[in-house]
Amino acid sequence: MATPRSPVGGRRLLMILVAIASGTVVLPPAVAWRLNRSRVDQTTARASSAAERVKSHLEALTLLDRGADVVCGPGRLPKPGVGAAQEAWFRKAVVAPSLFGSGMPTDAWGQCFLMNVGDVPRGGRVWIISAGPNGMIDTPLGASAIAGDDIGAIVK
Repeated sequence: MATPRSPVGGRRLLMILVAIASGTVVLPPAVAWRLNRSRVDQTTARASSAAERVKSHLEALTLLDRGADVVCGPGRLPKPGVGAAQEAWFRKAVVAPSLFGSGMPTDAWGQCFLMNVGDVPRGGRVWIISAGPNGMIDTPLGASAIAGDDIGAIVK
């Protein structure tokens, strides 16, 4: 007669616990990081494509003579935040998806890309910019480089 075996031995139990721990502690953050990285990459590509598309008709934008400093493409405006940079982008923002051309996508979070068209006549740097993962603009208007987690491409 065979001796009865324990249903789960110590080593097997340890392996099961390690598998459960890695499935609940390690895997979700790794998947979240990969998803966020994918969204950043998508948004970077979309911003670059939009900047190239807008370059050809930047000088002819019709809202320049109406006092629009910032235009918003398709999608929702990024959430309002605190800070001078965020406030400056939204002070004279106009929702005008048609200025970006047909087929213009949103960023990977469903928010519109913003373009600081008010800097065209002043000869300043013009950006196509996304608020990025945190949904708030960190880059000051007229900045020479992107700040915070914003994602953008230079139009001019």
